[in-house]
Amino acid sequence: MKKKKSRKVIIWLLILAVIICGVLYAMNGKKQIAFDEETARTQDIETFYTFSGNVEADSFKIVAATGRSSVKEWKFEEGDKVEKDKVVMQPKSGNYVKAPMDGTISDIYVDEGEDFTMGDQLFRVADYDHPLVKIKVDEYDVSAITKGMTVDVKVQATGKELVGTVRRIAQEATVSNDLAYYEVIIDLPQDGTLVMGLTCEVIVPRESVENATTVSIEAVQYDENGKPFVYCYDRNDEIVKQTVLLGINDGTIVEIKDGIRSGETVLVPPSYNMIMPMMMGR
Repeated sequence: MKKKKSRKVIIWLLILAVIICGVLYAMNGKKQIAFDEETARTQDIETFYTFSGNVEADSFKIVAATGRSSVKEWKFEEGDKVEKDKVVMQPKSGNYVKAPMDGTISDIYVDEGEDFTMGDQLFRVADYDHPLVKIKVDEYDVSAITKGMTVDVKVQATGKELVGTVRRIAQEATVSNDLAYYEVIIDLPQDGTLVMGLTCEVIVPRESVENATTVSIEAVQYDENGKPFVYCYDRNDEIVKQTVLLGINDGTIVEIKDGIRSGETVLVPPSYNMIMPMMMGR
């Protein structure tokens, strides 16, 4: 029984191989295959680098106790905004404890009535009005970023798109696992929706071409030597291969530098997933 099953499998594989060969033959010049047609277009094309980072406060300060005492009263609560030198906490003894900077009380570490000693952390003030995002850019891509340039920033959780400004590019690289990268700080506009810790995608322009001749990525095929070509019609209305010279692509469309002109028709062969149902009569 096993031998019979093996023979059946081999027979079906041979039949499938013959069918695929027939399909490939048809694609080399016959019109039996249902190609999709598209027209080469003139349009601008851009490519980008993308980096990931998280929203952070521009700066923060933690206030520590300068002596021993206990908390008599907190003048503010976590989440309250304070101005520099405003009294934040009144101890039972000693001087009032003031805010070291303008910002928001992000954390209070000692409860009212609780004792503290010198060096204990009392509270933290953070600047949430000027958020930023830090990204790591490797040594091969850092030349694409300059101080002061604007970049697009997309907040993943909300889908909101913002325009950030590059504030700082580290002068020295950090090396980790034989990879050198530079820390880049990008200032973000606070519109009231940015919460610290949100994940962001930073989009930096890479390459661009204006008025390029383009076709879809799916229209470009490759021969056995890895050279790109597209299917198109010749003067006799037969399907032929036309070698092309490629430029940049954005993952959807690709620049054609030579071989096809804007306005010409190119043919997009069906994908393997489309061919198989056609061959099986589905």
